Amino acid sequence: MNIFKRILSFKINEQKQFFRCFCSSDNTLETIKSNQFQWPKDYNNVPLEPNVTNFSTISPALNPTFNLAAYVNESYSLQQLVKLGVEIYKFDNNPNVMEMILKLDFERDMKPYIRFIHDCGVPVEELGKFLTKNPMIFSEHMDDLITRINYLEYKKFNKEMISTIIRKHPKWLSQSTVDIDTSLGFFQTNFFLSGDNIRSVVTKLPKLITWPKKSVNLIMFSLIEEMGFNKSERKRLLQIHPKLFVMSKNHLLQRFNYIHHTMDINHDRIVLEPQVLTSRLFRIKQRHEYLQYLNRAQYDPTKPNYVPLSKLVSGDDSEFCINLAKTSVEMFNTYLKTSQ
Repeated sequence: MNIFKRILSFKINEQKQFFRCFCSSDNTLETIKSNQFQWPKDYNNVPLEPNVTNFSTISPALNPTFNLAAYVNESYSLQQLVKLGVEIYKFDNNPNVMEMILKLDFERDMKPYIRFIHDCGVPVEELGKFLTKNPMIFSEHMDDLITRINYLEYKKFNKEMISTIIRKHPKWLSQSTVDIDTSLGFFQTNFFLSGDNIRSVVTKLPKLITWPKKSVNLIMFSLIEEMGFNKSERKRLLQIHPKLFVMSKNHLLQRFNYIHHTMDINHDRIVLEPQVLTSRLFRIKQRHEYLQYLNRAQYDPTKPNYVPLSKLVSGDDSEFCINLAKTSVEMFNTYLKTSQ
């Protein structure tokens, strides 16, 4: 049964919670900015159960692929989300999110959460992005959200760190404190991290803490058993570039093998510039082989014409050619065509 049929099966009073017929000309985003996130007084006079459009006026030609955009003109709540910059079309493939959103009243059910998110350090201009990534925040109990923020404060994350964490990874607030605490303990134990170490890693890549531990364990195994990094090097890799631990194990191993065995880069150098492991293999190969062709593939910092691994894979082709290859990008493109 699709969402629309489910709505029609509800009682009239329940249906009133789904759609609100009036529209507001206020620009919600500008109102928030100009009033320091104090909502217009007019909103306080909005009835909880305003008149709604009769369902017979809604187009009967609804496609089986139901989407929220079809109801923006009928739903005050959806209008306000759109004004905040929420990309509601991204919810169309998630019936649970759509059903939840349609049940919510903006004043009563959404505004307290938006205030809370803003108070936690999410700027007004990023509220839409946050809610797009984690619309299920509206289904969380407010006391649980407060507890999760209090937990981070207890663990000595300052306000700036907390703001960074939830802005980078909005779904963090939907994780229980028990799960977060267990995950932090996992990384501290396996990588011998201090409190400052773990706070730094979490702030750099918050989603690592909620990443499946099975995947992290595969990376850890590969780094030690297949790539030969010792425990100290593994810890350093995590601290400098935690993104390595949310990669595909196979992709990581392929890149390491090429860099270590073909380019003859030792472990020490890779640990100092682990960003090279997150670059696509074809990019590494093309640029390394072109430098070889020019006799410029020199990765030893103690010798002239040293090429840092981080610069090898950063920037566009034009920057690579000017700064490292010392040729034109046209010559590089010609080389790529003739070397295939």
